[in-house]
Amino acid sequence: MNYIITTGWWCGLSSDQDSRGGVFGSDIIRSKEFFSKWYRAVNKYTCPKKILIVDSNSPIRPVLPTDRRLEFISLDENAGHSTDHTGEWSGYTRAAILGMSYALCCDVDYWVYLEQDALIYGENIIEKAIDSMSGEFLFGDGNGTPQLLQQSFMVMKTSFIPKFINNYAELEFRDNLVSPETKFALAALSLKGVPTGLLYKRTNNGFFVRQLRKLVSIYIKRKLYKNSFPFGYGRARPINFSDENFYFQHGTSRELEAYEKKNGEQFSNTK
Repeated sequence: MNYIITTGWWCGLSSDQDSRGGVFGSDIIRSKEFFSKWYRAVNKYTCPKKILIVDSNSPIRPVLPTDRRLEFISLDENAGHSTDHTGEWSGYTRAAILGMSYALCCDVDYWVYLEQDALIYGENIIEKAIDSMSGEFLFGDGNGTPQLLQQSFMVMKTSFIPKFINNYAELEFRDNLVSPETKFALAALSLKGVPTGLLYKRTNNGFFVRQLRKLVSIYIKRKLYKNSFPFGYGRARPINFSDENFYFQHGTSRELEAYEKKNGEQFSNTK
């Protein structure tokens, strides 16, 4: 099985930070130094044909190692976080869609996305994920998070990418109105008949609407269940660092230390 790994990239000084209401995890995961830890994990546990980094016009770029598989592409602007962005799509969505398109134009069977602040652990983690697939894609399980699914680690068959992008492009609401996680679920499952107005971030919160929204979310989560990774954790907690395979995002200093200890001397200087 052959695949390409893509990721997004944005890094800046504290005065350049995006307009999110808050940030999570250790400050190092938002630094350029963290890229070396991300890359080492990718290099140790995966075998991609190419590694694509989609940069959102960052003021600070990562130091790239000498690796012929690495490609670095910069967009014309930092579109912003999904809570406050320019245009129809946030920076995250643009990086993901460009990564999908890149994989589609290469001779590979799978597109893999690993967010810039996420780390993976375990031999053949991607191959095991692909072996578990019963459909066209894999997302992180949304349980333990506020979302229907998680996007820090994703796998998709390249043959499915044109349909997914078309479905996503047809969704008539911006990322800041309906989260990219929800839109990814709708596009992947082709759920065009779902009352998406219920999923708006700013919507009526009456009792009946809340109950109907809950039912819609349960319905979507059930359809997503067979398309979830066979391991955790993403943003879900706690993390069992004794697992054979796992991934996590928004790592705290303590979690990063535990991860580095498990990896041995290859990783260092987390604090």
